[in-house]
Amino acid sequence: MIIDIGRKRVALGLTIILFILALLLYRYIFNNNNERSQHLDNETLCGEMLSWDEVNKVFPKYAKAKVIDVDTRLSFQIQRRGGSRHADVQPLTSNDTAIMKSIYSGKWSWKRKAVIIELDSGKRIAASMNGMPHGQGAIENDFDGHFCIHFKDCKTHGSNKVDLAHQMMIWKSANMLDDHFQTLGPEDIIAVFFIAIDQQELNIVRKLLNTEVNVEPLLKNLEMIESIKIDKIKNIEGNTFSVDIRMVYKDTNREFRKNISINTTEKMPYWKIDANSIIPLFDKNTWVTLDQISNNTWEEEDLEVDVIME
Repeated sequence: MIIDIGRKRVALGLTIILFILALLLYRYIFNNNNERSQHLDNETLCGEMLSWDEVNKVFPKYAKAKVIDVDTRLSFQIQRRGGSRHADVQPLTSNDTAIMKSIYSGKWSWKRKAVIIELDSGKRIAASMNGMPHGQGAIENDFDGHFCIHFKDCKTHGSNKVDLAHQMMIWKSANMLDDHFQTLGPEDIIAVFFIAIDQQELNIVRKLLNTEVNVEPLLKNLEMIESIKIDKIKNIEGNTFSVDIRMVYKDTNREFRKNISINTTEKMPYWKIDANSIIPLFDKNTWVTLDQISNNTWEEEDLEVDVIME
């Protein structure tokens, strides 16, 4: 009897010890996985900046790849179906289409997105995509047509010109925005600044503003702009430029036109925009109202930024 009680105590003790060890092991694995996951979340996601000539060789027609959105980290599969000056691609399945649409908040758009293209080899390439189905498509995937992915030096198929909005997103996906901004003069900085507003890239807008004043209220007001385009930039005197602008507010379907003066400041490491210069953007009463716009105005893959500078 005494022996049985002793054996039961030993067995109970061993059970408790094993339970404690299992609990410690679980906590170790859980914490390690959390640290690994947090590391991936905090890791800077960027791709290699390869020219279109190089990409065209490693990502040929009918090749498949993964698209990773830099902002959301969401990813989906694609297949290249064509394109001679940039890649015309399609989501691989209906599920891939749904993921892509969620990246665009459930609404197809011509807005550019900074993305990484991951090839089967594991190579990651900096790229930019738009989010509008157009043209022809051959895959049954609930996607009516194809969409475009641009790489360094890519051009649109219609105008045969490099699209600056796509290139800006490629700089972002390569984590090289600052490097490229340092190579730009004040006129180009103004052009990129308004492209960033148009693409709703407020973090890039913040980078290009003179931050000696509080710019957060200005950035909040910029959210009311649906689309903005520059027709012409002209140097007035020194670092001040006359800029002809067309703009659509989110609460109207009319296009507005205005000329504003933009002051720039040469600061390290690159030129900055005087924040007070953009205040006239928010005064609708001083804009010239143009005709009511159609849903397709500016919504063409070929309508790249083509700014006249004088």
